[in-house]
Amino acid sequence: MNRADWTTTLPRLAVGMVVYDRHYDMPATIADFDGPMVCLTRPTGLKWRSHCASVRPATAYEQRQLRAIAKLHAQRRRGSTSPE
Repeated sequence: MNRADWTTTLPRLAVGMVVYDRHYDMPATIADFDGPMVCLTRPTGLKWRSHCASVRPATAYEQRQLRAIAKLHAQRRRGSTSPE
């Protein structure tokens, strides 16, 4: 992907947006940008960078998946395994 291609991709992305990273096959939230790289984070604390060409807006299912991971992670941190 050349510079012209990724500069047209970046305006469709925003900090706080839930995206799906095709390279890592998982949804995440955009934390920041670094040139053509997107800084991503998961509720578990996992952080990584991917090229903007490998991310796309998350589907409703993928957004629910990320929320479920956040809920499970919070339950485990509290030491509770029962649903709320």
